[in-house]
Amino acid sequence: MALSMYHSATGAQSPHCIHVVGIGRTGAGYVDALLRTGEIEDMLEDPRARFTAMVVDIGERDMQQAKDYAEGFHDRLKQRNIPSERFQFQSIALEVPNKDELFATLRRYREFLKLEYPRYYWNPNYEPWLPSDIKLPKAGEHIPRAVAKAIYGKAYYDGDKPLDKELAKFAASVEQCGLPSIVLVCFSLAGGTGSGIVVDLARHLSSVKLGRRIPVIGVGQLPNSGDPEMYTNGSLFPTLNEIDCMLDDDKNAGVTAVWGDLYRSPFTGGFFVVNPEHSWKRLTAYTNTGEKAVRDHIRQMVTNKFVADSFMRFAAMDYGRVLFRAMRPAGFTGAPHETISGKSRNWTLFNLAKFTHPGVQVLPGEAISKWRTVINEWIDHIPAWSGLKPGFKTDYIEYHSHSPRELGPDQLHKKLSEKLTSEYLLPNESTLETFDHEFFDHLTAYADIIMPGVAKTDLQAFWRSRESYDKHSWEEKLLLHSWILDLGVMMSEPAIRFQGMAGECLWGCACWVVVPYDQMRGDALPPPNRKEILEKGIAMMTKTVVQTPRPAA
Repeated sequence: MALSMYHSATGAQSPHCIHVVGIGRTGAGYVDALLRTGEIEDMLEDPRARFTAMVVDIGERDMQQAKDYAEGFHDRLKQRNIPSERFQFQSIALEVPNKDELFATLRRYREFLKLEYPRYYWNPNYEPWLPSDIKLPKAGEHIPRAVAKAIYGKAYYDGDKPLDKELAKFAASVEQCGLPSIVLVCFSLAGGTGSGIVVDLARHLSSVKLGRRIPVIGVGQLPNSGDPEMYTNGSLFPTLNEIDCMLDDDKNAGVTAVWGDLYRSPFTGGFFVVNPEHSWKRLTAYTNTGEKAVRDHIRQMVTNKFVADSFMRFAAMDYGRVLFRAMRPAGFTGAPHETISGKSRNWTLFNLAKFTHPGVQVLPGEAISKWRTVINEWIDHIPAWSGLKPGFKTDYIEYHSHSPRELGPDQLHKKLSEKLTSEYLLPNESTLETFDHEFFDHLTAYADIIMPGVAKTDLQAFWRSRESYDKHSWEEKLLLHSWILDLGVMMSEPAIRFQGMAGECLWGCACWVVVPYDQMRGDALPPPNRKEILEKGIAMMTKTVVQTPRPAA
């Protein structure tokens, strides 16, 4: 294994190997998107490189496409005389066990956690977190987060421990790389399977198998406004809260103070929250023909594929150097002495802004001036569909624009730069990094817009999901949680014995987290921008500076 290499003074950087884990249907889409990029094949021409990919889902219906692409990837390597052993693909389809088997595993959870972490408190009040009368869904149906967590736990801890073995195999492949590695863990922030499993899988992979030595970057996709109700039913609220308690150093310290270092953030390389809304709106604004159910299915498929493809093209660009460099302003891939945490503003938005779509609104052969007018129009839509609340400001923005040469990328660059600067950049000492790329599709123009310094409360989806969450019964809210449910804590509910703190104990005892409940709810807002947090961090560091004595005259 080689550690990340970056020369701070010159910016010289080695190539990186990109590895990926996809969880659930959305995660599988990101894996097959990376498998389709030619950049990954180019990366494997270096004899020091490896590429490791894994898909985990409940049932195998949504992973077949990734499996097919993996077979095709082997064929492409063979055609280029690249040894196939440099590529490892794993697909793990978890079964839904019968209820008795699942509860037998859940009753033994204290044993599993004690073996994993000796500091684990053996709670005499422990009971399985799932209700005893629960009806388990079938594979392929919607899986609540709490149920997905239980199914994952059985596969990781009990019996032959298939997931434990698969994660160890994945980590071993990553460790064999002769180049620095980055691991992407991709999933949907909404729904149940991906967000329910990732909180444990990422911990086991990052902290246990990889020993926190390799950057693990979370990639969580937000729902779009056309998603069905199961993705907008309130589960996003506890999901965002749980991940926020990983990313925010202060909140995470409140978790580890009670439950130990094993619950430090597994996302050692940072976290991208991917917004598909602009792409969804661009496609759907002018496509209203055909049967609604079929039309909506195709729209979702095209949108999700475009979003995953675009993100993975970005991730694989320049042998992973662009991805690594993009996370430096977020404070995750710098040397320890260079890093100051953004704390509650440790989220990084990846906003995919799509300006033209083939055959939509403007057609091939029409005047270039019309294409440019349409592009300008959709650049102006960025604030409405960025997923951010009005008023968000940051000190750094990076974008990668992609457009055909004949549309005049200089004009796109000028308009986009002006819009992002006026809308989102703080005045004075803020940075806009721009990269313009020629796109192979002459009918498509879009931009990857990367903005660090985002807080969960900046996301419009946070407030919508909180409103939906509050309408659920206690029993329904339980099933929307996942992280540290096995420790008896419903993180998004108030603590029972500690007034003003978060983390309701399932068993009526003293389980909790040292995180103020008003911060969990979003009622106590973070500092208005990341710059204020960084300035306080720098001010704390300057207190340790020792005055150099002046020589005697």
